Amino acid sequence: MITQLLIVIACLLVLGFIFVRRYLMVEKGITLKSVFFRQKNIFRHREEEDKLEITVEEMIPNSKEVDDKMIAKADSLIKKAEIVLKKGKPRDSEKMLIQAIAADPSSVEAYRKLGMLYLQQSQYGKAESIYKKLVLTITDEPVLFSNLALSLYHQKKLEEAKGHYKRAIEIDDSRAARFFSLANILYELQEFDEALNHFKAAVAKDSGNIDYNITLAHFYVERAMIEDAKLLVEEILKIDPENAEAQAIMQSLGSN
Repeated sequence: MITQLLIVIACLLVLGFIFVRRYLMVEKGITLKSVFFRQKNIFRHREEEDKLEITVEEMIPNSKEVDDKMIAKADSLIKKAEIVLKKGKPRDSEKMLIQAIAADPSSVEAYRKLGMLYLQQSQYGKAESIYKKLVLTITDEPVLFSNLALSLYHQKKLEEAKGHYKRAIEIDDSRAARFFSLANILYELQEFDEALNHFKAAVAKDSGNIDYNITLAHFYVERAMIEDAKLLVEEILKIDPENAEAQAIMQSLGSN
């Protein structure tokens, strides 16, 4: 009798188990495996690293909002970051700079060094994020806009890059390199008239730069501006008579 009773109870338990399992699967979308066996987060370490990334585009806070001890800690981390970078450890330097920013979110110096590190390491997306924060905070420093434009250019975000190079030139139009970089972007955007103006401006500001002159000469040839090309190549050969590329352009123009 007892044995039969135990069998009946066991059957009821099995049926109950099946019913509960089916109910959870059908009605709640839950499996018993997920209830009793919590899967380990195999991406935990990656998530912790991702938290270090600076991606929010917002102004850098004022230093008045930061405790003096945290500012001192950030300064110490920045110095350590410089040391380990010189030892050829960019990843360690990056972590220290990010820790410096975590300690002192107002540390413009940490942002500057981190942005430059990302540019040097060809991490252009991260560099973009850093420089966007910097230009929102410091609106009159052309180098920041140029570096932001460079990071955008390498990601083929040409329209954005164009705008930031223009802003850099508005602030300071003394650097030929900015005109040349902007001219290349305008060329890629097929805005040829404006590209020509900026190539000319780059050459005018640094007439001895052979690369600028050669690039403008190629532009003239491509746009069938033959006389302009000849005159420019003649000037190049006066500066550098043995320049093989200029000689080759002049030779090709001789048949035109």
